[in-house]
Amino acid sequence: MDLGTTLAAFALGGQENNPIVAHVMAVGPIGGLLISKLAVIGIAILGAALHKQRGLRMANFAYGGIVAWNATVIARLAMLA
Repeated sequence: MDLGTTLAAFALGGQENNPIVAHVMAVGPIGGLLISKLAVIGIAILGAALHKQRGLRMANFAYGGIVAWNATVIARLAMLA
């Protein structure tokens, strides 16, 4: 959902605010996003393998917040269009 809402925001003229992801996006917007999301998935797999349930739960809440934020950005950008 994060990837989809980020791409939707980009389509409406939004930009990446995470400086780490923005730096990775130097390879290209879609490629950079995919690299960053694959890295996060890899970290999640490692956390699951190490039975870090609390960390995974916290990460899920954080990403839920990010998706909610992206939705507000999309709504604001859509009103400007």
